[in-house]
Amino acid sequence: MHCRYLCLVSRRVVDASLSPEERRQYQDAELGPLGQLVTDAAAAYYAAAAERLRQKQLDLAAALGSSPPEVNAAIAFKLAVLAEFRQDWLAAVSSYQAAAAALQGVPLGRPTVSCQRHAEVTAVAEIVHFKAMMLLLHQQRYAEVVQQLRGHLATFGPTPDGLPLAAVAAHHGWLARQYQAAAEMVAMSRMDQATLQAHKDVSPCYLLMSAAQIAVTRKALADQLHHLRGYGPPPLDVSSVRKGRYLGQVEFKKVDGTAVGHSDMTDAQFALYLEAEERRINHNQQVLDLLLQAQTMHLKQTGQSAAPPIAAGTAVGRSVKAAADRLQARLTWLIAEQHVDTHNLTAARKLLLQTVYTYRRDGWDALLLQSLLLLRDVCQRLKLHQEALLHSLELACVADSLPSSANSNSQPAATLHELADHEQAIGLAAAALASMLTGPGDKKGSIMKTSSNVSPGDRVTAAADEAQQRHANSPTPSAWHYTVQQLDLSAALQQAPAQEDGGRATNVADVLQQYHQQEFGWWRILTIAGGFMAHAPDPAQLQVCVAVYNQLPIPIPLTGATVTLVDSKGSWVQELLLGPGPQQQAAVAEQQQSAAAGQSSSAAGLSAADCAAAANGIHAMHISDSTHTATAWPAQLQPGSWLVAHALVTPRTAGSVGVDQLLLQLSDLCSVSFLLSSFPPGRPALGRLSLPGGQEPFKVQQGVKQGVWVTKVQHVGRLPNLQVVMPQSMLVAEFCLVEVRVHAFAAQSAASLELSLRSPTGAVPGQVTMLAALPDGKLHALSTEGHAMQLPELAAGSSFSQRLWVRSTLASSCRLVAVLSCPAQVHQSADLHFVEPFEHVTRLAGELGVHTLVAPAQSFANSSGPAASDSAGAVALAVGQVIFAQVLIRAVHDVELQLLGAQLELQKDAGLQVRCCLWLWMGAAQCMMPCVTCNCLGIFTRRLSFREVPATLNLHRIRAGCMWHMHNTHSCLCQGGCAQPASPQHDV
Repeated sequence: MHCRYLCLVSRRVVDASLSPEERRQYQDAELGPLGQLVTDAAAAYYAAAAERLRQKQLDLAAALGSSPPEVNAAIAFKLAVLAEFRQDWLAAVSSYQAAAAALQGVPLGRPTVSCQRHAEVTAVAEIVHFKAMMLLLHQQRYAEVVQQLRGHLATFGPTPDGLPLAAVAAHHGWLARQYQAAAEMVAMSRMDQATLQAHKDVSPCYLLMSAAQIAVTRKALADQLHHLRGYGPPPLDVSSVRKGRYLGQVEFKKVDGTAVGHSDMTDAQFALYLEAEERRINHNQQVLDLLLQAQTMHLKQTGQSAAPPIAAGTAVGRSVKAAADRLQARLTWLIAEQHVDTHNLTAARKLLLQTVYTYRRDGWDALLLQSLLLLRDVCQRLKLHQEALLHSLELACVADSLPSSANSNSQPAATLHELADHEQAIGLAAAALASMLTGPGDKKGSIMKTSSNVSPGDRVTAAADEAQQRHANSPTPSAWHYTVQQLDLSAALQQAPAQEDGGRATNVADVLQQYHQQEFGWWRILTIAGGFMAHAPDPAQLQVCVAVYNQLPIPIPLTGATVTLVDSKGSWVQELLLGPGPQQQAAVAEQQQSAAAGQSSSAAGLSAADCAAAANGIHAMHISDSTHTATAWPAQLQPGSWLVAHALVTPRTAGSVGVDQLLLQLSDLCSVSFLLSSFPPGRPALGRLSLPGGQEPFKVQQGVKQGVWVTKVQHVGRLPNLQVVMPQSMLVAEFCLVEVRVHAFAAQSAASLELSLRSPTGAVPGQVTMLAALPDGKLHALSTEGHAMQLPELAAGSSFSQRLWVRSTLASSCRLVAVLSCPAQVHQSADLHFVEPFEHVTRLAGELGVHTLVAPAQSFANSSGPAASDSAGAVALAVGQVIFAQVLIRAVHDVELQLLGAQLELQKDAGLQVRCCLWLWMGAAQCMMPCVTCNCLGIFTRRLSFREVPATLNLHRIRAGCMWHMHNTHSCLCQGGCAQPASPQHDV
């Protein structure tokens, strides 16, 4: 069937009354078979054409013995195109790959490589590779895409030997185009992130970065060509050249009268043409465009990979984010370098600030050094001398800390020459610091120039003196002030308001500028440590301790330092005084005294472990040996040492008090402020994640809370005095009066008093009771576990007393703990010891005054009283034997005893038992006790007159017991309001 001249006319007759769905069905029914017919006919036609091409290749191979590689490449390319016409995608890809393989055998010239031949072959290979890549990506054969790209770059990427310099530059342009085209094709495909992560060399960002690096090399080759030509005019007029008849071919235009012809080029002419073409290309813009595309692709890829399953908080997520940030910083640095070459210094400075921020945060000192060098040069060209001097100081610190291998292997030649050793770093730091101390002025001279006749220290001292003279002579001199602030970039970008044009977020460079990141290099130069004292001996005064560490290889002069404190009333400035401060010195002296006491007690029997602990305590109290202690400003902060200062702060109000910023005055014309409130709390040192060299500025136990720049003030002024008053002796089963007194030195608002009794381990529940008279006028039993009561407001100099009655049923000890919250807590405690009022023993003797019979001498407190067992204290007696029984009684105080009577009882199977009833007269002393009727307080009068009195009884068999009474004269506070009068006699 012949359909070679078949065509369709683009018009048809359609019924307008048909719906769109009916029209589609009509088209499928009427035109579908026709389209299938045409497709089958075209496939058969193109299959026959392909068969003729294969037969032609076989005939040529039979005639010549082998088919030339040029013919094989051409036939394979045509077969691939015919397969595409037939929509046979597998055959098309196979034919394109066969064409690429045939191109590898095409000779490039003998004995030297022809640059024209090489350009033609690479041009054809580019088309073949592009077609194969598109078909493979369309079929989603991603594994073959990776192999195709790698094979193409490995085969045609290397530059053949013998090519002229212009051809090498042109080949680099061709190779950069391969990477760029591959990146665009992969980016437009549906290749998943897993494949890109597994094959990072085919990711669009990597391909574009490779293209940019190749373009940078091409730029260098073009500059070299221009230099060899003496920066003269192009060697060839490119307007006389046109494209040739074949792919990749160019030729001269030839004008002969009215006829227009052409002539081929020699390799030398072609090289001149390539050199002229390199002159016409804007290499800087080409490199910049590639880098910007790579940056855009990286941001897009990072945004896609930031989604689950990798969580940002996990270790893997943090590692992926850190790698992405470093790649972004590298891209930013390369873009900034191109901006410097194009003299766009403002844009370069903004980008370099972002790069330096990332390298400082991640600790990449080698890359930081390279970025700081470029940033310093940019600031000098922009006449930003204040920033340039700071970058020079940071350069000195970074270069001095890097090992020699890092400098020799990873830094450019300028860095190796400038910062080769420690002496170069000292010279750089001295020159920059001397210029900085003199403040703004004539900065035409380079800060890198140093005099060989003047030492670095003398130069810094002379600069400080010059600054002081300028400050004295000028009424309002201009000065340099640096502000250092910590920045969480991601949080700042989220909080930054969106711009009006399209709602795009604020630029990163603007955020860095807003948070003073151009001055953040001070954290590499100085390290700040310190905080509030943990326990202040005087609660009316706080102490802030600050230590500054110098990381420069030269000393830094300091003329003064202040801290800005903030509370609920606002902020105020406090001057820092040199030295550790009186509170630390008092703590050191106290530890030294305790250690001396421990050493003196070691001879009295202290163990070796106790002596060693005391010695370790003294060692932990001293200030580090590397700490430089001065007495007054100005001071010199020596290299590798700490300078300690303190401030005594009087709180203005209760609540939170924090150190907002620290100001260091380097000279009269230069100062640095560290915004301490912007840093996360709890860091032992600001500026480094750990203390430099492991040296701690404060070694006082329970001393400075490093990294704590905010404290809570519980009370302003002198704390109230809390006192517990108790009697000298406390008797078992008696209510003893204990008084808790609160004395206010200043006006005291409402506070709370918490009282508790702590009994020893194993105490019987309910053994100790505590009563108190509360404001309602009643007597209440308080819980021994803890009872809180509100105190009234106290005027200055006034006191408040709370009376307690404590009673224990057994001889024991307990502790009364009183805690006053105002809202600061004042603690006071007292140990209560309850003792028996009497002790007695019994003696049995055969003769008066001679203890001849052995009987257990027993205390009433240890016995079980009259209810004791009959065998306790019993002695076998002979009938008719005369025995003397002695009852010895001892009281805590003097007492008058009166024997009311003695009773001899005969108990069954227990022998004889004697009971003594003693009357105790106690002195006239008044005490407060609760009324047994109305539970109010009453005044009781007691007579206290105790002394030891022996009592002798003549009995046949005796068991001694004792019971005593207390006679009270009762006067109730309710003045007769009781329904029944109190009993005048109480048994205790």
